[in-house]
Amino acid sequence: MDRANRQTQQQITDLVNACTGYWELRGIARVSSHEMQLELEQHLQQAVSDGKSLAAVLGPNPLVFAEAWAREMRPRFWRGGAMFLRGLVYALSVVGTTALLSQLLAHSPAFTFTLFPASLLMGSGLLALLLQLGGFLAPRISKRAGREALLLAGVVLAVLVLRLAGMTVNWSMALLSWSWPVTIVLLVLAAFLFSLDCWRTFHRTQASPASTSWPTLRAVTTFVFSVGVFDVMMFVGSVAVFDFCRLALRLV
Repeated sequence: MDRANRQTQQQITDLVNACTGYWELRGIARVSSHEMQLELEQHLQQAVSDGKSLAAVLGPNPLVFAEAWAREMRPRFWRGGAMFLRGLVYALSVVGTTALLSQLLAHSPAFTFTLFPASLLMGSGLLALLLQLGGFLAPRISKRAGREALLLAGVVLAVLVLRLAGMTVNWSMALLSWSWPVTIVLLVLAAFLFSLDCWRTFHRTQASPASTSWPTLRAVTTFVFSVGVFDVMMFVGSVAVFDFCRLALRLV
């Protein structure tokens, strides 16, 4: 496969993933969303085989196409809560493990949640969502690196505009403070919600018991690894990131 074909296949993958993520947010049932995903991928592959552009299937605006198809499937708002549930589980896990590590390392019964980790957590979640939906830019920006660079440039530009407008932030400002029992409650709640999400996901797939052990283990391993990476970034990189951002803003 030559470079042009690989690039086109990557565009198709990104577009399909963006539409699928959008349909999940809109509350399309998982079975229907999966069928829509396969059908869309087949249409795009067929268009490429016929020498047509991706816009011939999606139109000039892929987001409008995804929304029009979503309305035909009669979306329900509560189904879109699955993504919210995963985000809540991840946030509770990160905050709980961060508090636990901080209390263990500092030998302190209390933990203070400041503005910096809160901003980092919300910003990373928003950026992940934007990167997933960035596939809608595929017909206009063919390379994934270009789309990601555009989104990151937009974030940097927004920060600079706020800085030029005179906005100052006290990153060490305390938002919440709690002791050991609250940390344990957060971790238990995160574990319970994660188990509930796993049960709901694999129950709907109606897979056999023999085939669910490995996907479940893989889901747990991936989740724990992602939380661990974020915790490492919080503890190891927070000081460096904070100093870098502060220096960059001073130069503006």
